[in-house]
Amino acid sequence: MLDGARLRQSWYTALDNAQASFRQLLTSHSSPEWKRVVLSSDSAAKGKARASAVPELTDVVLHRKPTKSGESVYRAVLEVPAGDPSLALDAWKSVLATPELRQEWDPAVEGAQLLEMFDQATRITKTRFTLGWPASPRDAVTISRTFNDATTLIDISTSLPRSPDEPAYLRPSPPYVRSDVELFAWCIQLIQPPPSDQPQKSSGKLRITYFWQHNFRSMWNLGTSTGLAQQLCAMTVGLIKTVQKRGNRIPLLTGYGNGVSIERVRFQTDREALTLDYSIVPEDEDPSPHTVEHGLDELHAIREHRRLTRCVEYKLPASQGWDVQLTTKASSEQVSQLPWTVHATSRASSPSGSDSTTSEKDKVTLNVKHASLLNDHSVLKVRIVIELSGPSSGIRLNGIPHPIDEVEERDPSFFMSQPMLQDASSMADLSLQTHSSISTVATSPSRSSTVADRPQLVRAVTERTAVAEKSIFSRVKRSYIYFSSLLQEPEAKWKRTTEARGVSIAQLDSIDPTLVVYRAEATFVGLGLWDLYAAVVTPGARAHWDKLYDDAVLIEDVNELTELWHYKTKPAWPVNGRDAVVLKTVYKSPTTIHVFAFSADDPNLFPNIPPAEPNVIRTQVDLQGWAIEALSPTTTQLTLLEQSDPKGWSNKGSIPQQMVNAVAGVGEYAIKCGGPPVATRLEGAKANEIRYDHERGLFRLEYEACANRRTASDKTTDGMPSSPGFSTIECELRCDLDNWGSSLDIVVDPPPHSISCLRRHRLSSGGGGLWLTITHDAVSSSDERLLVIVRRGPSGASKDKGLVMVNGAKVDVDVEELPDREVKNLSKQKRVKPTRVPLDQPPVLGTIRRRRAEWTADAEADNAEGASEKTVDGSAADGVTVTSPRFATSIGSFFTYAVQQATNTTQQAVAAMSPASLSADVSLSASTPPMQYALEALAYLQTLHARPPTDGWTLVSEKDFPAYRKLVPEVSPDIPVHRGTRVLEGVSADELAPVLSSYTCRTQWDPRFDTARVLEAYGADAYTAFVTMKGGFPFRDRGFYLASLVARESTVGAPSKRNTGESEQPHEGSSAIFCVAASFSPDSVASFSANKYNPFGLPIGRVFVDGWILETLDPYAEENYAIPSTRCTRVVAVDFAGSIPAAMNSSNNAMLLRSILSVETYVKSISPPPSTRLPAAGFLTSHAPDDGPSNKSWILRRRDPGRVLVSTEFNPTDKVYRTVMLLEGSSAMSAGSPAVSHEKTPKASKMALIPQVTSSKDVQQNGRSTDARSVDTSTRSNVSPPPDRPRSRDAARSPTMFTARGEVRHPTDLLVSEVVVDSKLFPDGYELRVRSRIEKSKTCIALVDAGNDGLGEGVLPVTCTAFTLPPSPLHSSGLNVDRPPRHLLRLHLPTAQFQVSTIQDPLTGETRTAPPKPQWLVDLEEGRAIIAVEIRPAPAGRAKKDQVTIDGASVAVLSEKESLTALGRDELLDGRASKMDLLVRCEQMNSLIGRMEARCADASLSRSATDAEQLPEELQAPLAVAEHLLDASARTPQTAPTPDTGEPESIAAMPEPSQEAAETGSQAAPAPAEPQAGDSPAAGLLRFFNGYPNTLLRLAGPVQRSVSGTTVAPEAAARPGGADAKVAVHTHEGAGAEMRRAARAYPLSTVLVIALIAFLIGSLLRSLVSPADFIYVVTDLRDAEAGDTGWREIRRLLEVKYIVGGWDFQVAVVRRH
Repeated sequence: MLDGARLRQSWYTALDNAQASFRQLLTSHSSPEWKRVVLSSDSAAKGKARASAVPELTDVVLHRKPTKSGESVYRAVLEVPAGDPSLALDAWKSVLATPELRQEWDPAVEGAQLLEMFDQATRITKTRFTLGWPASPRDAVTISRTFNDATTLIDISTSLPRSPDEPAYLRPSPPYVRSDVELFAWCIQLIQPPPSDQPQKSSGKLRITYFWQHNFRSMWNLGTSTGLAQQLCAMTVGLIKTVQKRGNRIPLLTGYGNGVSIERVRFQTDREALTLDYSIVPEDEDPSPHTVEHGLDELHAIREHRRLTRCVEYKLPASQGWDVQLTTKASSEQVSQLPWTVHATSRASSPSGSDSTTSEKDKVTLNVKHASLLNDHSVLKVRIVIELSGPSSGIRLNGIPHPIDEVEERDPSFFMSQPMLQDASSMADLSLQTHSSISTVATSPSRSSTVADRPQLVRAVTERTAVAEKSIFSRVKRSYIYFSSLLQEPEAKWKRTTEARGVSIAQLDSIDPTLVVYRAEATFVGLGLWDLYAAVVTPGARAHWDKLYDDAVLIEDVNELTELWHYKTKPAWPVNGRDAVVLKTVYKSPTTIHVFAFSADDPNLFPNIPPAEPNVIRTQVDLQGWAIEALSPTTTQLTLLEQSDPKGWSNKGSIPQQMVNAVAGVGEYAIKCGGPPVATRLEGAKANEIRYDHERGLFRLEYEACANRRTASDKTTDGMPSSPGFSTIECELRCDLDNWGSSLDIVVDPPPHSISCLRRHRLSSGGGGLWLTITHDAVSSSDERLLVIVRRGPSGASKDKGLVMVNGAKVDVDVEELPDREVKNLSKQKRVKPTRVPLDQPPVLGTIRRRRAEWTADAEADNAEGASEKTVDGSAADGVTVTSPRFATSIGSFFTYAVQQATNTTQQAVAAMSPASLSADVSLSASTPPMQYALEALAYLQTLHARPPTDGWTLVSEKDFPAYRKLVPEVSPDIPVHRGTRVLEGVSADELAPVLSSYTCRTQWDPRFDTARVLEAYGADAYTAFVTMKGGFPFRDRGFYLASLVARESTVGAPSKRNTGESEQPHEGSSAIFCVAASFSPDSVASFSANKYNPFGLPIGRVFVDGWILETLDPYAEENYAIPSTRCTRVVAVDFAGSIPAAMNSSNNAMLLRSILSVETYVKSISPPPSTRLPAAGFLTSHAPDDGPSNKSWILRRRDPGRVLVSTEFNPTDKVYRTVMLLEGSSAMSAGSPAVSHEKTPKASKMALIPQVTSSKDVQQNGRSTDARSVDTSTRSNVSPPPDRPRSRDAARSPTMFTARGEVRHPTDLLVSEVVVDSKLFPDGYELRVRSRIEKSKTCIALVDAGNDGLGEGVLPVTCTAFTLPPSPLHSSGLNVDRPPRHLLRLHLPTAQFQVSTIQDPLTGETRTAPPKPQWLVDLEEGRAIIAVEIRPAPAGRAKKDQVTIDGASVAVLSEKESLTALGRDELLDGRASKMDLLVRCEQMNSLIGRMEARCADASLSRSATDAEQLPEELQAPLAVAEHLLDASARTPQTAPTPDTGEPESIAAMPEPSQEAAETGSQAAPAPAEPQAGDSPAAGLLRFFNGYPNTLLRLAGPVQRSVSGTTVAPEAAARPGGADAKVAVHTHEGAGAEMRRAARAYPLSTVLVIALIAFLIGSLLRSLVSPADFIYVVTDLRDAEAGDTGWREIRRLLEVKYIVGGWDFQVAVVRRH
């Protein structure tokens, strides 16, 4: 700085002028020029009484006064009671002197920081505003001074003037526009009550007054007419709130003296810490401060400056505790170790108790004094951090408590000039009669005293009339509303059409076929917001990324944000060239830029529109909008919306491809070439020409002065070059020095008045790149055109990088550097998609509404708390508050506290050493089926997952991952539930689930797991087992009876007309998988021998819940995890029982959570084991209800009745995988049978060249195998007729006899199973072994070893085809392209050739029929098959590449391309979730059944019927049992439950319990015989209604089966000889007939009548849409010649063809014409 003294003098002069203006405004408070600005009261507050003394916006009295400069001065006055101690003047001073707090009380401020401290009372601050949207944000650099005495506080701020010698922080900081704060002053006055008032009743009032005069240099009136008034009033109320909240929690720097140089002062609002960096420098010879000659008391200033030599002084609130950290640093060790002293003092209370020093008594003065330096060349760096700490008061210095001394009271140090005090005193005597206050609100001010609340902003006046200007503005506003609404449309309203080159194209799903709107989206990594913006809006750059671009001409610069352009495109044969005249507008915000355009064709508004050229078609552009959004500093999302009509031969179908080229081209251009130069702002001028030549690297901008585009302050000048009113023209440019050019050569003609260059880091939040601000003198440049040419500088040495030359002279570039640590954090910042909000208005009003809602909520809470305190303590009514001390202050209270702590600790220790005891109401019941406990645990896990836990969870450990604990009475009243969550990267949930559910794999990752013996299997990988776990020395191992299942949560809602339930396939990665286990009663498996599965007689524990919640994370979420990643949550509540203490039991539960780390290590060290995809493993369940797991009733729907997965097992040591499945012959064959047409001859199916092999030589004898490439029809239809029904009629009525295209569906082979194998698990290949057995009995399957299962090879001619699965981003195999792929093995049975219909050749008369069915097929149709598939590593040297061995024969594995051609990507990656058994709760069904039964039967019977349906029948009787573990006396044949095939499409249908299942567990009373099938309304002739979603039939059938199947209550069944059993039997027999009558809610006759009526109505409706028959009836031939009468129109209502003898029966209506 060449002349620092002159610069400082100009700053003091500006501050003195602001003080003089403030004094003039104070003295003119009664001038008639002040006009009242009325703020409309909130409608929500009407009719409500004032609940508290908290001020509202309407309490602020706002006036406005015009000035000569054109900007108005606003004055706001508010009075509040002065009795609140939190509103002391020191608190106000602390808040106003801390700029970091301004964003809390000023809704228009984005942030503020302190730049420099001039002296003890003067500071320089930079403030960033949000009022600049949609053009550019605004900022201001102000100088502030604070004055105060005992009753008055004044804070004055004004903008610093511009100067050639100004520091870097005063130069422009694009994209922020420097606004001008002419005056911003606060005056806080404590007005004492008159002597006549009673002192005890009134403590005076506090008057808050401020003056606001701010020029935002904006050409647009942003917001509504009351926006500015609401902002000013909200700022006043917000300041009071902030003072009350933080006034007594802020340390304040009050002074420093000679030898101290303040470098940095920063207050962190989150930590409530003040950081001061200063230096101890050699003392000045002239110790006089700079403020002596500027109106302050000279003697007082010199005395304070000398007293604080090498000292800094703070004021700290005495009611809080403070932690002070002081560190020193110097170039030498001797200087850094210079001594320093800290002295803390507080004022002692005086007997008089003067109010003038009341606030001083609550303050602690902290004085830090340093020793003298060793020499004049030494400098000592000091950092002091003062942070709020703890609830107790006191000071800790570097961690050590520091004493606070009391000193005698003396006059405090005030900085208040005498003239200023007199002017402020005159303001205090003002009587506000017409102004609002706390008690009175001016509701209807007079018309003469009120003015409109609209700020006086300048309108850009051009040659157009006011009506034309308004019309243009309304069109732009209407277009932007349409553009922003399309951006905010939900994703469900867009249909994906194309995806290419990283760009996704979607079309708006509109009911209007003429509305065609396309959206293109792409995300670019490594590009900033401004680089993409420059590539989009620069016309010359478009020629590089748009091959059809011809030219772009700027027709008119309409205003600061809107331009009129003429675009031309090249002709591409046979299409002519196109052009378009569009009105383009740009709206900006810190993180988003919107560029939208639409056609302008009105010559009255735009007379310069060029006419269309010959052979050029003018395109109609309804909307073309770009949305550029910053997701992170390194990632930007680009969205293009297009609604246009190219006219001519070109249709709208070519638009998506053009959008793909445009979006992808913009990104590629910006990545390769960088962002070209772009003009971001023109002030006081308008552009005439904008050109950019990409090949030459030249940007040309021509503009001229425009007096109509200058703001009000620019039009007034005082002749001083450094005055803020200096009339200038500013041009702001942005260049990319990182990619576009390393140096710049700029030519400005004529030479500019000044130029400033600011370069930011490319990751800076303010906008990376080089920002140039070129300033011209508006007076000298008013009659000439201005030209700016930006070229790339010569690429020379590295020292020339970043060089900027203007007219041949080097220009200094200010560089804003970022620390390396901040750069690293910004580069790793997670992607966060900003909220899409309209940018045409700043977010100030939204901030005001949000803060008003917070203030209202706080006031209501305070009122409620005050009311409760008032009822307890009556002294509160007198203003006397009684508070308890913050900590124990006496030995007696300390002793009481110690005794309480000792007692509590002893009780906790005794409880920890006692064994965990269970309450009686949580004991296991033998009457409850085992799987019921597993379903209850599943319900709890679903609730925990749907509503994440918040309150009540205690943190147990934070090592590796957070672990929590909570006592949940619904689970266990004694054993707490432990929960831990960790994200496992590089693995998906589908890969984790088999590892967690397999006992053999668990032995590898769970060190506490010992053995497991499976007892029963229920299908879909649900089973019961006896599990032993290690207890740890000195305790014995524990045994557990566990029921386990795996469920996947569906992500879709309830089925509708368009969603019939078959599309309930969850999206991969978005649905959660639950692996659940829970204990059941040992009496439920009493038929097994305990000596076999528990030979050592281990103690039995209980698992209340042991579950895993696996959720594959969204790869595009905020978290920056690897793809794929899974959020793994384990929830355990285990009682190890026995003599294990409660503390040890809780420790064991916490250790179980640590198994998440073991699972992560194990899964990452192995390849995923094989998995059976079909039959589907696990259940598909719905979301948890809102009311939690209150209802325990479940419904199970078998959606694949032909295939059931019995068990799976994988041995990780031998790498042998074995799966056993059950194939129901009748169900599978009927479900897999395609529809056969009897009207057309089916076409021959195409034979695919897919290599396949059979597992038996009988295939050549029985018939050849057909196309295995065809998709199994069982995946398309689940409706299957009963086995005893004729096949031909089923085929004729099947809804799947035709494909979606109307073609005949040909028979396909029966798909038996699908197995997914990761080839990395078997580097030397693997072989497949299939064994099977056909049986006609329905007994349970025996769970035995592989060699003793009675299965043989070659029983079924199973064929195998092998496909290669494409890599999936949600699978670990998709992370590495070199990883061996996954294989899909599909097993078929050759049944298609035996399902061909009998046809007759019309040419030869030959009758062709299907070959005779082999014996295995006949046996399979009459019974069922048990199939075991085993996969093991191939012997070394025998396996060939790309081949799989099945029963000794080789099968070629199709490549990925061949697999995609054969099956398609959707079929290959289909997880078969649509084939999973659907498991839903029946909350609504149970309540409906209860209401129906209550009308016809006793309430007790209704409850028993409902309880009987709590668990589906499929989960009550097992499919397979471990016969080798059964007791010798219990080895009797058991009938397995057959899958319910009657109602496969009914979700709400309840399963019909079999007689064997109803009799298990109870033999006390004989149950009545099962009713015949004909008694049910859903059987016999009406069974075809089961295929339709008829609510009446679905309710009638299950209710009857439920009641008839119920025998006695479980308690009565346990006592066969008791009186309760007799009563139960008597009740059942006596009410049997009545129950059957009550159950038949809809008799057969009623159903027949309803069916007949529905049939007639349907016939009538069909006749209305079917063509009518016309008959001509005449009695005389002469009438026939005329032809005018005799016509009859006949519409058929009912028609039965071929009644007898070729006659048809018709019922019709006749209309005479």
